[in-house]
Amino acid sequence: MYAHCYRSGEIELSRKSDLSGAICIGQGQKADLVRRVEARARHAHDGKTLLVPGIPEAQSNEEAEQKMIEFRAFLAQ
Repeated sequence: MYAHCYRSGEIELSRKSDLSGAICIGQGQKADLVRRVEARARHAHDGKTLLVPGIPEAQSNEEAEQKMIEFRAFLAQ
């Protein structure tokens, strides 16, 4: 299972290693990956969508990329 992040900050879990327009931020067994992502991601107002903290508010692509790198390292811990 793979976790991907879009520029919007939205996280998508998929069995595919490559999703168009997304960057892979983690991989692992489904139950473990879901547990790690759900515990560390920000939950959107709809209560379902998971977001990488800081990306939706990022003022630039560079800032969004830095937040994604930080979150990827946080997931790996």
